[in-house]
Amino acid sequence: MAMSKPQPVSVMLVASTSAALHAGAAVLFVPTLSFLMLCWNGTPVQNPEAAQTETAMVFAVLSPLMALIFGFAAGASMALAHNVFAHGQRKVAIAQEETRTVQASALSNVA
Repeated sequence: MAMSKPQPVSVMLVASTSAALHAGAAVLFVPTLSFLMLCWNGTPVQNPEAAQTETAMVFAVLSPLMALIFGFAAGASMALAHNVFAHGQRKVAIAQEETRTVQASALSNVA
């Protein structure tokens, strides 16, 4: 189904908004998940598995930056795709003319 009057969108605006939403979600949810993982996998310092916990915590710190980069790329690609398809839908596909016949009426018939 075609849109009625599709307009191109600003790629930078859509990409920035998407990046902000992705980074905000990562800032909210990743520390919670990281804390849960730390509680479930919490090991003493003598255990060699403690290095895995440190790696996971570093990932939790860097994940908002990675989500920001992913959100920017995803938003930019979706805005570019929208602009390509919106530009194609603005063209006239089929032109059709209708002829109308107008009947002349007398002034006395017009009410």
